[in-house]
Amino acid sequence: MSQPKYIVLELLINKFSEFIEWLFEKKEKSELNKINKLNIILKNQIDLSIFDISEITLEELKIKLEKVDSKLLEDVITRLFKVSISEENNQTFQKIKSNVKLNKRIMELILYSENRFDKLSLELLNIKNSLEQMLKTEKALPTTAVSSNG
Repeated sequence: MSQPKYIVLELLINKFSEFIEWLFEKKEKSELNKINKLNIILKNQIDLSIFDISEITLEELKIKLEKVDSKLLEDVITRLFKVSISEENNQTFQKIKSNVKLNKRIMELILYSENRFDKLSLELLNIKNSLEQMLKTEKALPTTAVSSNG
């Protein structure tokens, strides 16, 4: 059984590795470019687009995701979340955001990733926490239906 200090050390090492990779990565110009590149990778690996991932049934998606590694899945989750909270109005973002259950799907992907790979990166943990708050807020909002008492 690992002790908490080793878990913290592992998290720090992982975050530092991600930081080093980020320093040496060629900077991409926009989220849209990142999504377009991700779409190409997804089409080649699992014959789905990021839009498809947001729309198909969870059962179908789980079958396709068996072929995906944790890094690619994390990228999908991260991009979907960024689209979800984005103010951009381009056609691709609007198409993805048209799914009213997008945040729920992102949470399903996070839970799938957590179960499959037994851990989440700090970034995914942050997204998960944010989504939990967003989903609670969505549930707390009053609906247009009015109940009648009596």
